[in-house]
Amino acid sequence: MAPYSFHFACFHCRRSFKREGARDQVKPCPNCGKSAINLGRHFKPPRSSDVAQWAKAEFLVRAGFLFQHVYDPATSQPVPYPSTLSEAREFVAQYRDQAWSEVLVETQAALPAA
Repeated sequence: MAPYSFHFACFHCRRSFKREGARDQVKPCPNCGKSAINLGRHFKPPRSSDVAQWAKAEFLVRAGFLFQHVYDPATSQPVPYPSTLSEAREFVAQYRDQAWSEVLVETQAALPAA
């Protein structure tokens, strides 16, 4: 069985790359050398030029949502990640209790200064 590839996102240069079997939450970006964050298998990186989508993704990561499954408490069904920054604000407010608080210290340090 082949190991899974995980998406790492660099919010400094708006690039992503994959690594197999990644256990590290943060790795150096091969493009700029700054920190890139492991956003798992489900992250769909936007184009480098799509600043709005990178801003939305960074907002979600800052809030502790690392593109893992989030479930609707009423139905126990997975909910899709938001499409826009304004939807992301509502998403964070609604599902804050499902944020990954235990990895925030390491990921927050890897994000660009706000």
